[in-house]
Parts: sequence; C-alpha cells; structure tokens
Amino acid sequence: MAAPTLPSAPACAAIHDILHVLDDLKFNGDLETVTAGVGEKQTRKILKAADEKKNYLPGQPRVRLDDGLFAYLTESHTTDKLDELLPFMRYIFVQTPLHNHIKPLHHQGSHERKIKVSENPGLHLVWYHELIFIKPVPAYFYSPAFWNYLGSADADDAEKRWPLYKACIGFMRSYYLLIKYEIDFKQACDLHLIPKKANGTLPTYEEWCEFIVPFARAGDDRVSRRYHYGELRLTRINRTAFFFKGKLAYFHIYPQWGSFLKHTLAPIVTIFAVCSVVLNAMQVGLSAVAMLQAPPDGLWPNFVAVSIWFSVILMTGIAAGLVAVLLGISIMGLKDLVRGNSVRRQKKKNGDRRDTLRDMISHGMVW
Repeated sequence: MAAPTLPSAPACAAIHDILHVLDDLKFNGDLETVTAGVGEKQTRKILKAADEKKNYLPGQPRVRLDDGLFAYLTESHTTDKLDELLPFMRYIFVQTPLHNHIKPLHHQGSHERKIKVSENPGLHLVWYHELIFIKPVPAYFYSPAFWNYLGSADADDAEKRWPLYKACIGFMRSYYLLIKYEIDFKQACDLHLIPKKANGTLPTYEEWCEFIVPFARAGDDRVSRRYHYGELRLTRINRTAFFFKGKLAYFHIYPQWGSFLKHTLAPIVTIFAVCSVVLNAMQVGLSAVAMLQAPPDGLWPNFVAVSIWFSVILMTGIAAGLVAVLLGISIMGLKDLVRGNSVRRQKKKNGDRRDTLRDMISHGMVW
C-alpha cells in the first residue's frame, strides 16, 4: 500500500496545517501552550503539561518543561556542525543538494545497509559502507502544542527558535521519503523509529500518512541547510572536516586509535605495495640487461629476454591501471561537479518547484 499522492500546495510547511492535522488525529494531548509575560509589554508562549504530575516532554521524562527545555531541543535536533561543513562538500566529490536523495527504509537492504538507530541529529541519514544511521521520531512531535510553541516565536525569540523550527520541519520531511510504503512503516515500527501515541498504541499506517503530509510540503526555505540534502556519506563528511576544518574526522566510527590507524593507513600501505612491485620489476629488468653483456650458455639467454620483457609489461600494466583509475575517478568527479552545480542553478532559478525536482538526478555517479 503506497502513501497518498502529495496534494498541490505552496512550498511551505504551514504551521496551521500541521496543527489542524494533529488536532484531528489527537495523537498526544499531554502538552499545552500558555502565554506568559516576559516584560512590561511583552508576552511569550511557553509549554506546560496538561497534567501537573507530568511536567516533562512526552517520551522524555528526564527533560522538565521548566528547566533546560530549549537547550535539550537544540541539542537533539539542530545540526550546526554539519551545516558548517556542507558548503565545502561541493569540492569533495560533490554531493547533489536535493532533499529527495533518500531511499525508503525497505530499499536500504538492497544496498546491504544495516540500519543503526541513533539520537544524534548530526548522524541522521548519514551512511558508511554497510551502515546507515537514522534518528527516531520523538513522541512530543505528536503534540500540537509543541509545534505551536515552535512556530509562534516573537521577534525577540525568533532568532533562537527559528533554526530549531526549521531543523524539526526538515527532519520530519525526510520521514515522508523514508516511509513511502506500508512495508517501510512496519519496519519503522519494529525499529522503534515511530513513537507510540499517548494511549500507548502505535498509529495506523493511514494515520501516519495523514500526519506526515503537511511536513512534505516544506520547501528548502523552510528547513535547515542539512535537510537541503538527503542521504550523506560519512567518508565525504570526514574528508571535508579534515581538509577544510583541520579535524581528524566529523565522526569516528572506530573511536580507538588502532582501528582508526588501520583504516587510515590502508591506502598508504596499498601505494607502498604497488611501488615495491614496480621497483622490484625495475631491479629484475636492470639485472637482466646487465646479463646480456655476458650472456650465459644454453637456454639462459631466452630466460634473460623473458625477464626483461616481463618486467616491462608488468610496469606498463601497473601504470596503465593507475592512469585508468585516476582518469575514471576524475571523470566521475567532474560529472558530479557539473551535475551538482546544474542542480544549484536550477533551484536558484525555479525555486523549490516539485515538477523540476522530479526531473533532476538525485544520485551522482560517485556516491
């Protein structure tokens, strides 16, 4: 069973649409917004528990509504460090800036990827060889009061709350693409990516589709920079952090030095092995040429000739292979560069129109 077709709407995530859907679904009513005075003539909306005994975020009882709420939300949903790196990634085998570069959950297995659930927002939809990290949806996202709180920032508070709002909208937009079919929904439930409602039951697939559609209408101007992109490759991010920020890595899959050096030194060892083979071939060839000046009796001259030509063929083959690999990588990188810049120009010219996005290739030759 496929998700319903996305209705035509402006490229924005209208907060009133989200509130309207959540009010109808009634997933979670544990929170409410109240207006509090912050000055002589200023007021601000704050979150309050509908039940005074539950003065915490739904699904996260460690976080009190009156103590450290905004700091927790910022840490749990914003991706400032990754956002700083993304402008430089166009130079590291360009990552095409398309948010629809996201494959459904069931398709991840087609790439032999194992899904790792992580609460780190900077790892959401970041993949590394056979792993992909996905952040689960928090239970408080079911609360209309929470979205009302984020979307009703006043002028003084907007500078802080707006980046958080954009990060949350972008995060939920990614789930519209992650959960495309009912099989994806069931898999997400099994992985605890989808939270339970306030009554302790999971939403049905039909309810989930109704819940997620308003977020899918969001344009790139309504989401944080990270969610202008879809899936990101960790090796690319790590190289970007190394070359442009002077850090060893953005995230260490292998936190121990032994494992880190093992993977870092592997290319160096490969280069050393190739050079060693070439030098040995050169040594054999030079020794064989020296023997030609005083050739031995019998069949040895033939062996000397074979040694000379074998060394030459071996070195020529290695050189040709290296040139082919470097040329292939250069061509693929150049095509990705052209494609990425073309996508950026089209998005700048046409905006975030979905009819143009569908025609764009979201996967480069070099993933």
